[in-house]
Amino acid sequence: MKRKRFYKHVKRNQTWTEEAQGRKIDFADKYAENGTYSNESGYLVPGQKPKFKKKNPKDRAKTLLKAAAAVIISILITGVGYTAMDVYMIRHRMPDFEAAESNRQNNPLSQVSLNLKSEYIDAVSLDGADMLASVISAAGEYSFSSVAFDIKRAEGTIGYRSALANAQTYGTVAFSAAKFRESVEMLNQANIFPVGIIWCYSDNVVPAADPSLAVLNDDGSLYKDSDGNTYLNPDSEDVYRYIKGIIEEVYAQGVTVFVLRATELPEEISGRYEDGFNALADRLYSDLGTDIKFIHAVDVQLSEDAAKEKNNEISEKISDDLNDDSVYFITAAADKYLIKEKLEEGGILSFILADR
Repeated sequence: MKRKRFYKHVKRNQTWTEEAQGRKIDFADKYAENGTYSNESGYLVPGQKPKFKKKNPKDRAKTLLKAAAAVIISILITGVGYTAMDVYMIRHRMPDFEAAESNRQNNPLSQVSLNLKSEYIDAVSLDGADMLASVISAAGEYSFSSVAFDIKRAEGTIGYRSALANAQTYGTVAFSAAKFRESVEMLNQANIFPVGIIWCYSDNVVPAADPSLAVLNDDGSLYKDSDGNTYLNPDSEDVYRYIKGIIEEVYAQGVTVFVLRATELPEEISGRYEDGFNALADRLYSDLGTDIKFIHAVDVQLSEDAAKEKNNEISEKISDDLNDDSVYFITAAADKYLIKEKLEEGGILSFILADR
């Protein structure tokens, strides 16, 4: 086998080429030296370097003004662009349910503050088909975070197909959703929060079928308000079980947030009964647990002029000081989408909007 030969570099670092001639190239060559100067191409040429021609002070001032104007215009354009973008995002952003969901990891739903930017719809729209698709499309276009619908209406009818025995007995199911459970699932999949509305004690159907559940006059006849409406008795155990049964049935189908309306009787008789939102909500929480949310509705009526630019009706009737268990239920004669923009511009983040 041939042995490898290794060479020693004993003469390393010794000069073996001819000596360097001339001088080193220096960046200072561009300056005049011995009658030479650098031209525009960087080559040394004979002669004297041309003298620097000073600019006219007026020309310098114009140049500075142009530069300053360009900087100012750039800042203005950037500022206007960011402002326009902020306004657009405020008006079109999706609801603040991410914060609510993060809070739910550590707190029960009953203690979570929800900003309900909600559009009111009729329960018959929950058909799992064309009407529901239209609702979902409109909610996305106008940035509603949720939709609210009547489970138990003001006159006492029920808006879904209930299997409760007393609902069948009283004949309260009317104009119900064709596919309630499927529709709730579709809303959740579209990131639109379903909110059920219950008119608790306002009822014209059940008292007519069973007067023992109604508020009565001293002579045993049905009590009626000035509009001829009748009411369920808040002190009746059967009435409480009826309302709780509706909530339990709907909760099992995917609805976890309920707006309780008509929890107070007319003022002339209210003091005789244990009515009110707090009394009912506390008892429901005790029986159903805290992984559910009950909200009190604060009614507001707006005129057709409320959406006009210089109209102060919204700011006079609505403020942002609601507690975590309340929501504005706003019935508007004006365009509700314009009303929504004015509400958001005013910092109102929790509302349900309905057409008059």
